Amino acid sequence: MGFQGRFLEGMLALALCAALVGVWRAGRRHRVVVGAGAALVWLSLYAAVVGWGPAVSPAVLGAWCLWLGTSLLSGVLVAEGRVGGERISAALCVYMLVGIAFGGFFATLDQLEPGSLVQSAARGALDTDGAIYFSFVTLATLGYGDVTPVSGPARALAILESVFGQLYLVVLVARLVSLYSRER
Repeated sequence: MGFQGRFLEGMLALALCAALVGVWRAGRRHRVVVGAGAALVWLSLYAAVVGWGPAVSPAVLGAWCLWLGTSLLSGVLVAEGRVGGERISAALCVYMLVGIAFGGFFATLDQLEPGSLVQSAARGALDTDGAIYFSFVTLATLGYGDVTPVSGPARALAILESVFGQLYLVVLVARLVSLYSRER
């Protein structure tokens, strides 16, 4: 793993610590979820460090982002209270983290089952950066067509992500509007 991969994992480790602090303050009820999620993420990080296969690193990337997104959802978005910049920033962060998480899962799937995702240009195998790009194209339902899910699991994951992306935006807007109207 090169500098770019180590830098990304380091930044995610810092984000994990920041999410731990922020969610831990959210209340006792969230601490069990936060503690269990942190334990699983640190175990998966250990698996990546000791080198348990090339597919572990993108899977760890996906697990970190999924856990951070879940922590932000449970600690900031679902809680009652004022709608402000912090809450809206958290909502945007969750959306971005979901895109990165699915990118990690797509990269893992392509490593475990080569050829699951096919690039139209002759650029060789899909790397983690390409998988994250495909993930955001899918999450935003853009559908450029330069990367195509070919295998059944890749198609299922793409459908899950695109449906989640649309439902997340709809539910998020409804939740924020209802919290804002309660304030007034």
